[in-house]
Amino acid sequence: MTSALELCHGLPVQQVANGQTLLEEGVRTDRLYVLRTGSFAVVRHGVRVVRIGEPGAFLGEISAVLGSGPSASVVATEDSSVHVIEQAEAAVQRDPALTLLIAQLLARRLQAVTAYLVDIRQQYADTNTHLALMDQVLARLMEMQPGRGLPPGSERADVPDY
Repeated sequence: MTSALELCHGLPVQQVANGQTLLEEGVRTDRLYVLRTGSFAVVRHGVRVVRIGEPGAFLGEISAVLGSGPSASVVATEDSSVHVIEQAEAAVQRDPALTLLIAQLLARRLQAVTAYLVDIRQQYADTNTHLALMDQVLARLMEMQPGRGLPPGSERADVPDY
């Protein structure tokens, strides 16, 4: 199986200084990045979600697949370098190997989130707290279909304010 770094052979490399923003939440660039060296923080609505530091990791993959602006900002936490894939949405559509790698990554994330939600559901099933709503959250995740175009997260109008 081809790795993300193998797919990037010959693509341009961009240096990113510590503290520099590579992707800004909501600002569409149509670029996909693959981490070569260094690390980045993923920040959504000012909250640090995760640190990404594994070579070959994708940055901006959700935007490339959905054809949207990034759902989070990506900020270098040390001097870093990335491969740059321009016209990312078109690249994902035309390159089956790239599409498969991104699909596998997203499927692993969904599997992990679903397992986490099931664990919360089991822990809080007999309580009257908002955490007992995991049945509804899990059902919504499983019902999602392509093309709905809803914005993610609690800022959506159709998501109740718990």
